[in-house]
Amino acid sequence: MDPRSLFEGKRITVMGLGLLGRGLGDTLFLVHCGARVTVTDLKSADDLAPSLERLQGLPIRLKLGRHDPDDFINADMILRNADVPRTSPFLQIARDNRVPVEMDESLFCKHFTGNVVGITGTRGKTTTTTLIYRILSEQRPRVFLSGNIMGRATLPLLEGALTEDTVVLELSSWQLQGFHDERISPRASVFTNVYPDHLNRYSGMEDYIQDKKAVYRYQKGSDFCVFNGDQPETAALADEAPSSKLFFSVGDVPQDWDIKLLGRHNRENVAAAVVLCRRLGVPEVIIREVCEAFTGVEHRLQWLGEKDGVGFINDSTSTTPVAGLAALNALEGRRVLLIAGGADKNLDLSAFSAEAASRSHRIALLRGQATAALERGIRGAGAGEKITGIFNDLRSAVFCLVEEAEPGDVVLLSPGCASFGMFRNEFHRGDTFISIVSEILGSRAGTKHSAAFEP
Repeated sequence: MDPRSLFEGKRITVMGLGLLGRGLGDTLFLVHCGARVTVTDLKSADDLAPSLERLQGLPIRLKLGRHDPDDFINADMILRNADVPRTSPFLQIARDNRVPVEMDESLFCKHFTGNVVGITGTRGKTTTTTLIYRILSEQRPRVFLSGNIMGRATLPLLEGALTEDTVVLELSSWQLQGFHDERISPRASVFTNVYPDHLNRYSGMEDYIQDKKAVYRYQKGSDFCVFNGDQPETAALADEAPSSKLFFSVGDVPQDWDIKLLGRHNRENVAAAVVLCRRLGVPEVIIREVCEAFTGVEHRLQWLGEKDGVGFINDSTSTTPVAGLAALNALEGRRVLLIAGGADKNLDLSAFSAEAASRSHRIALLRGQATAALERGIRGAGAGEKITGIFNDLRSAVFCLVEEAEPGDVVLLSPGCASFGMFRNEFHRGDTFISIVSEILGSRAGTKHSAAFEP
């Protein structure tokens, strides 16, 4: 299809430019299609400088640091960034004035006639999505990766993806709100798991899970969804699915496969990809070959290298206590020097605190609203002496732990908390850690680098 026919001459307000590249990609695409674009964001021009640099010289109206009601009234469409709460009064202004509110991924799926694979869940989305994409890419001529992937706007695929192509989308709970609005679901989907998350934005778990359900809620009889059969809470959701149901378990990955990813949680991610790709008709030999070659995704238990026998692992996308627990469990048998703490998502930190107290040799805490509760939990577990301090910057935390590290130790960044406040996002936190570790590693001569930790 010609996307220009959808957008040319339309007054479109892009609500939320952001810094992850998706809002930027959508904006550039809409301008390319001849839309009359207004970009509005509550962040300042200084905050958005990396994104705004790409928009220089383009015919775009900018409203930064505030929203103007007129931009939600005198418009033909609002393109809402997933980070914008659905309860925003400005979105209500648009609805009251019968201005359609759209979201990137659901707007794409509404018009795309090809095959869409959607992956959601609390943890493991990016790893599972990326692995599925790589497996399908070995079998099919053209496969695209997008959704909740940094720097990947989905809407521009309307111009490049054809009916015979496959688009693999990672979908967050917020992105799936748009699917509820349109009453559509991907034809093939995966629900990796469900744990408490984003409770600073949701009224409770039921509200959070309800958004996730859009990944299967509107499927047809010929569609299917793969659920986590090892987690009762996720498996129970299958009763509501109107389509075919499949289940994955760690046992779906043969024991003799040489899986590089560390931890049971990653074996679950591989199992999800295996079951879905088998259902899509991918030969077993291809699935095995790709799974055994896959070394993971940046910022997720990412092995950065070692210096003087001390290893460094970047698990910055550990933004929940469950993720922090998974990282510590994956490193069982290694002496861990942990960097944890950060911003609050209204999640229970008690289990992570207890595990950090038990499994860690030393703990450096990053200052943030959730850190006080994490510290109390660690001290309450009798491990207060393991805490080296509460740090205002990541660099100081890293070097403090390095001073105490011995050969065989692992310095692990797995905060178990959100990043905002000290960092722009969890990727900025991870990139900062990578930069600090690169300085420590020096020339990297003789250092092994991989996306996954190999003990």
